[in-house]
Amino acid sequence: MFKHHIIRRASRVVAVAAFLGAVTTPIVAQAASSAPSAKAGQSCSKSQLNKKSGTLTCTYNAKTKKYTWTAAVAAGASASKANWPSKLVIAAVPSENVATMTLRYKNFVSVMEKETGIPTTFISATDYAGVIEAQVAGRADIVFYGPFSYILAKQRAKIEAIGASVANSTLPYGYYLSYLVAKKSSTNINSIKDVVGKRVCFVDAASTSGFLYPTAGLLKEGIQSSDYTSVLAGGHDKSVLAVQAGTCDVGFVYDDMFDKLLVDRGLISTADFKVIWKSGQIPNSPIAVRTDLPADLFAIIKKTILEKINKTAFVQMGLCTSEATCNVIEDATWGFKPTTDARYDDVRQVCEATKSSRCR
Repeated sequence: MFKHHIIRRASRVVAVAAFLGAVTTPIVAQAASSAPSAKAGQSCSKSQLNKKSGTLTCTYNAKTKKYTWTAAVAAGASASKANWPSKLVIAAVPSENVATMTLRYKNFVSVMEKETGIPTTFISATDYAGVIEAQVAGRADIVFYGPFSYILAKQRAKIEAIGASVANSTLPYGYYLSYLVAKKSSTNINSIKDVVGKRVCFVDAASTSGFLYPTAGLLKEGIQSSDYTSVLAGGHDKSVLAVQAGTCDVGFVYDDMFDKLLVDRGLISTADFKVIWKSGQIPNSPIAVRTDLPADLFAIIKKTILEKINKTAFVQMGLCTSEATCNVIEDATWGFKPTTDARYDDVRQVCEATKSSRCR
């Protein structure tokens, strides 16, 4: 009987334990799931130092004297990040409005932040000079330039062109063109020679396809700046839209903006325009990184840009449903392939041919 009493008592203990387990487990799970998770770059406290939250660890930066949640050391990174910046800034010369460009660079920013473990943001100034000055001053770490704005920045900033944009994964490098467009209804404007006495929209004084190559094209025809009224539109999209609105009689723009981007956004129909001039081939735009960043961080940034900042990788990561609907930067670029500074020597020669003070 005593034995049976022990068995019955043990059974009750097991039953109670099972009941408590059944009741408390969902409560614990619910509490855990409702707890806010830390995000990279957010502040943590001294008491949380070296503690983990998911894949993040609370770390102390001796340079900034702040405690922040930081991602695990990326592959190839040094064990110590004491000399790393507390944030990274990606920038680009303006081709469209800031809101549109920020949205198109969203995945780029996300991947760079994940691979480096550093909070990353995107900025775009209102003009090319603003972006150049940002990198010269060390306020922008990674910048997507046009070829001309790159060579202007290279004269003053400690940067290296590590990759050039390409339209697809099979191209080792690429080219693009500058167009001069007019409204189809402008029957008295049919070639670049007809701009004399007209209002001509350029993009920016540091734009390759929106100023440098157009200026060279005009000079080749013997047309001086005094022969027309020059207008700086401030963006490739704005140049075409100014022609559409009648603010300018003609406007310069790079090919992809006219042929695809403005059409896809429903802002123009190419049937309403005519292309009255095309430039020679322009080497595709470079992306440049500050060389005064820590060497191990520079290596990770370069590897990430050349291997993971492309449509194929974005789809594999689940950032895009298909390459056709995916944006890497503001245009239809697939991604980046290795480039060198020497690749832009042709642009320097065109620059010198214009005898422009802007080239110095």
